[in-house]
Amino acid sequence: MKSRRVQIGGVIVCLSLLLTLVAGCVAPAPATQAPAPAQAAPAATTAPAVKPVKVALILPGRADDVSWNQAAYDGMQRAVKDAKVAVELKVVEQVYDPVAIEPALRDYAQQGYDLIVGHGFQFQEPIIKVAPEFPKAHFAIGTGYKLAENVGVYDVKMEQGGYLAGIIAGYLTKTKLIGAVGGVDVSEIHRGHVAFMQGVKSVNPDAKVVNNFVGDFNDLAGAKEAALSQMKAGADIIWQSGDGIGIAVLGACKEQGKLCFGNIAEQTSLAPDSVISSFVYDWAPVFGQMIEEIGTNQFGNKHYWIEFANKGVSFAFNDAVKSKIPAEALAKYEENLKQFEAGTLDLGDLDSVKLEE
Repeated sequence: MKSRRVQIGGVIVCLSLLLTLVAGCVAPAPATQAPAPAQAAPAATTAPAVKPVKVALILPGRADDVSWNQAAYDGMQRAVKDAKVAVELKVVEQVYDPVAIEPALRDYAQQGYDLIVGHGFQFQEPIIKVAPEFPKAHFAIGTGYKLAENVGVYDVKMEQGGYLAGIIAGYLTKTKLIGAVGGVDVSEIHRGHVAFMQGVKSVNPDAKVVNNFVGDFNDLAGAKEAALSQMKAGADIIWQSGDGIGIAVLGACKEQGKLCFGNIAEQTSLAPDSVISSFVYDWAPVFGQMIEEIGTNQFGNKHYWIEFANKGVSFAFNDAVKSKIPAEALAKYEENLKQFEAGTLDLGDLDSVKLEE
């Protein structure tokens, strides 16, 4: 009996040991871990928006006049297209009256425009008056001469085109009397007329150039009358210094069958049988430079020039008339053109030279 109890006790002890061993072999349940705290997404790094350069181009005439205003309009369009920064452009036409210019300048300055371009000499005094009131704005005067910290002047070396046209005219004239009609005798125009006369004299010393200024760039009737008067006196070729008066001169040449020169824009279409060549302006180089300099704080207090050296001007011959030009004349033209392109031909102080009338 005792032995049986001993056996039963032994069995119980063995079972207890077995259960203990089994329990020790079973892997404990993993401890519950709190989820890792969610990491915040990195903040979006949005670059600040770059404000476009706001440009207002104020024209004294129509943007499609095939002359002074269209040259500025086309040049500004090219400058905006090629700019390395975004540009917001506003073009305003037919602001010619000086009474209307000053309010227009103030309006765009108050609207926060960065560059306000007054395309003409008549903008000079209003800009010089208004500019100090808006030191953060930048103003540009077309063919002026007065400067300020936030005012630049852009101009054309019209004398280069005038001189080359004079060479051609000096070879082509049969009457040895050549006419030149201008609007207002300001520096740009004066230099062009003097250089034209010098170009004629350089190849034809006996020829005479008669100059007339009508006193207004839009006096078409006066310009046509001046051109017709020159033709009546014997002039067989006419140079004109552009803008509205130039259109009238070309019309007179077309009516009378006389040769003439286009100026500022390619004007062959206005008188296909009369235009010898056109001296063409491209303001894009200087407008582009101005836009760039606004961003680098270099704008103003300087002159900006277009010339052959920076491809701001060019000559466009009329194929229908070019065949009449002697080879010697074209060779002389090319010789002087290359010197202008290289910057080695200096015509001197043309503003001080008196014009023949």
